[in-house]
Amino acid sequence: MKLKIFFLLFILLFGLGFSQSKADLIEVENINKYSEIIDKDSRITKYQFQVKGKNKTIHYHYEKKGNEIVKISREWKENSNNWWELYNDYFLLRNGERVFASQSITYTNMSNAEDIVGWSVSFWIDKNKVIHMTSLGHGKTEMDDWDYESELKDNFNYMLKTVNNYDKNRKANNK
Repeated sequence: MKLKIFFLLFILLFGLGFSQSKADLIEVENINKYSEIIDKDSRITKYQFQVKGKNKTIHYHYEKKGNEIVKISREWKENSNNWWELYNDYFLLRNGERVFASQSITYTNMSNAEDIVGWSVSFWIDKNKVIHMTSLGHGKTEMDDWDYESELKDNFNYMLKTVNNYDKNRKANNK
């Protein structure tokens, strides 16, 4: 009898886990389709600006469909001995919420300009929670203590605030 109950519970738990992962994969596919639609939408307007810091210049790009921001990205380069490290953060938004994010670091040898992709990670997000993640190379995803949810939220909030401030000033200057 105990074996039958255990087996029934096992099937129930496995079924719930499988249905959740299936629902997540369906949402991942919906996000991918949404990304393709945004990429092809002729009503998208693209903007860019720079924020100069002490040791680097951060290049921001954002895209809007009407008044809605649908993409935000930033990139900057840092000198690391004989290598350039190019950092990139990207967010895709739907109705003001993050649905996809990516981060990457590309290393370039200063002496021969050869690129070596160092690390990249992609996140699919639903209701402010990461539902799927893929990573290539060696980087933060290999650290057990990396709180990617918190980092994504902090990066997004900072980037959105920076873009909104620029966009507000851009509109005020165009009046």
